[in-house]
Amino acid sequence: MSAPTSFGASVIAPLTATFLQAWPAVRVELDLTNRMVDLVDEGFDLAIRIGEIHQEDLVARYLAPYRMVICAAPAYLARYGTPGRPEDLADHLCLSHTVWTARNEWRLTGVEGEVRWKRDAVLRCNDGYALRQAAIAGAGLLMQPEVLLADALASGSLVRVLEAWTPQSRPVHLLWRQDRRPCRS
Repeated sequence: MSAPTSFGASVIAPLTATFLQAWPAVRVELDLTNRMVDLVDEGFDLAIRIGEIHQEDLVARYLAPYRMVICAAPAYLARYGTPGRPEDLADHLCLSHTVWTARNEWRLTGVEGEVRWKRDAVLRCNDGYALRQAAIAGAGLLMQPEVLLADALASGSLVRVLEAWTPQSRPVHLLWRQDRRPCRS
């Protein structure tokens, strides 16, 4: 099975451990990568993908929304101020995952409708945990999945901002080949 790096480590690995306790005869190989693997050519039975699916040769089952939050370290907010409205984001530093850099905008929904903010990240990285650590160190605002930030938010290492504005969630899908035959080596 293939899954995105941060999501796989924080969500799929613990779920896999629970699954294996119930099904001890099953063997799982979990490949964590942010690259879009080719299930057929690379021999994967399943893949977890986050975002819209545009592959008609695969079956996609929607699993859940990947809820996003915008946050920053208290030290960063003390230095740069706390944004109160999306327009305030222009005065802030931003951190971005390289997977989402191509979209180059944050889409936020509030009572006034949807706002799109074009950003130029001061730090781009291909690892969500590294971005989380940079945000905790005060490098800038971070929009990241809530599940990856839960402990830092609970401890106060990171603080939510723009809570009246909801970042667009990304859908999580489980994908498999249409023929449903498992790849066996």
